[in-house]
Amino acid sequence: MREIHFRTRRKRMPALNTTSTADISFILLIFFLVTTSLDTDLGLVRQLPPMPKEENQDVMNVERDKVMQIDIAADDATSLDGKPASLADIGKDMKAFIEMRPTEHIISIHADRQSSYDRYFQIQNLIVDTYRSLRDTYCRKRFGRPFAQCTPENQAMAVKAFPQRISEQVDTEESTVSATNEAKGGGK
Repeated sequence: MREIHFRTRRKRMPALNTTSTADISFILLIFFLVTTSLDTDLGLVRQLPPMPKEENQDVMNVERDKVMQIDIAADDATSLDGKPASLADIGKDMKAFIEMRPTEHIISIHADRQSSYDRYFQIQNLIVDTYRSLRDTYCRKRFGRPFAQCTPENQAMAVKAFPQRISEQVDTEESTVSATNEAKGGGK
């Protein structure tokens, strides 16, 4: 018998035209970059004092009654001058404290290294709100308009009347170890 061989045609697979794929992907990339909103980090706007020209700084003696101490513990508990206090209580007491000594006060903040940033930012926002409220009240009484609507000269007067005087204490590894050794009776 004779074998019959059929010629099999190889079917050509239809090719996909990919010449514009790079253009389309680039356009999609640009579209998503433009339309996506990026989250901004939380931060504090602060103008730091200029660096001292001298390396030696004089130590200032400050009267205890001119300092308001705010502490944030590791478990985010807040205390005011050594007594437990809520954020609302701190806000009210801080406003009264600053009103009594507008230019001779210091707000001292001490946050434990284990405390959360959220609690720290809440305290900072409370301080900013307190100063904003005091300056706004000053401008309304003195100039008949809120702080935001005053001229730059009037705003400067309000800032001079209620300057932000904040001291922040930072624990370093050495001070934490030193304090722990002193508490155990092993001080230097």
